[in-house]
Amino acid sequence: MIGKRGIGIALSSLTLAAASVGWAPTSQAHGHPHPHPHAHTPQDCTGQESITYGPGLGLSSEPAKVTVDGAYRCTDAAGHNFTATYHTEGTTGGTCLLLASNRSEETLRYADGSKTVIAYHSGPSARVLGFNTARLVGVVVSGRGKGSAAEKIIQTVPGSLPTDCVLADGIRHTTAFTHLTIHPSS
Repeated sequence: MIGKRGIGIALSSLTLAAASVGWAPTSQAHGHPHPHPHAHTPQDCTGQESITYGPGLGLSSEPAKVTVDGAYRCTDAAGHNFTATYHTEGTTGGTCLLLASNRSEETLRYADGSKTVIAYHSGPSARVLGFNTARLVGVVVSGRGKGSAAEKIIQTVPGSLPTDCVLADGIRHTTAFTHLTIHPSS
């Protein structure tokens, strides 16, 4: 029998795979970092992140600070593969049942030393079967791809008991699977 965690990981993987079906690189991957770190080319990234809330998310909609650390594996339109680590800080006015009013700034640091800073604002969020899936939209405000549009899908993995939502400390930590697309604006 498959446990809850196995089902959760399988569902998360399927969601991320479905989100990335519409985008495919135009040539084979070369395994090299992007040859022009500041070029405005589309990129498609998947990753995993660790999210900390302070104070913890409970049933009230008090603002909470959100700190995120993660890593992406990316591919650009030319088929180049590269990695990036990222750190995000922001706030949410949501609850453990539904996130809302998200504002954050994410800094990606690429293996070649360049970086991208994305400013996100609110996007829709839905909770189904214990998974919270959020869609953030934003813009690259500095670094590689400045001026490009960004969209990030975040799917949290239940890492705590449902009762943690109503306890005094609330939910303070979770992990998530992510999918990021960056496209030059028209």
